[in-house]
Amino acid sequence: MEQPWAARVSRTIAQEVRRHRLARGMSAQQLSDACNLLGMSFPRTVISNIENNRRGNLTVAEVSVLAAALEVAPAVLLFPVGYAEEVEYLPGRTVSPLEAADWWNGEAGNEDQALAQLRKHRRLEVQIRRLYKQIWETAIGDYRWQGESGGPEASAARELAEEMTAELHELRDEITRRGLTLPPLAGLDRPA
Repeated sequence: MEQPWAARVSRTIAQEVRRHRLARGMSAQQLSDACNLLGMSFPRTVISNIENNRRGNLTVAEVSVLAAALEVAPAVLLFPVGYAEEVEYLPGRTVSPLEAADWWNGEAGNEDQALAQLRKHRRLEVQIRRLYKQIWETAIGDYRWQGESGGPEASAARELAEEMTAELHELRDEITRRGLTLPPLAGLDRPA
């Protein structure tokens, strides 16, 4: 008789906790200690019971603490990325472990969802900051060696940074219209 889906998920978590603990060279006691430092008590015997699938149905909080103690993403304990070709991420629905992890992490979601919009915000902000850093470093180098700053590369980078900043502010307006909390944006405020 085939196990119910929840039991199969528990078995996968048990296998992955053990796999990642051994890969890190940790004993069950060391994993227990690491979990305790994170604020959740997992005696060594409980770790053993989890790994031997004698303790099923872990809570999301417990999986989160185990993942943090093992220094892996929680989705990795649910979906053995790199160790299986296919996983059952919902009852009767299978995909590759990476696709399942992307689904779990919200990376395969609708672009209108808050998570997608805030990820786009973060991505744009990082790209803009990199461009401005590059412009600054190029200008310093040009000035130091040639006595003048800027040039076609710096000008193109500045133009791209300005376009991306405008896109970022349009996205921030949309986030505000949706009633979501805006991330801080120090140094990239909208020009007056």
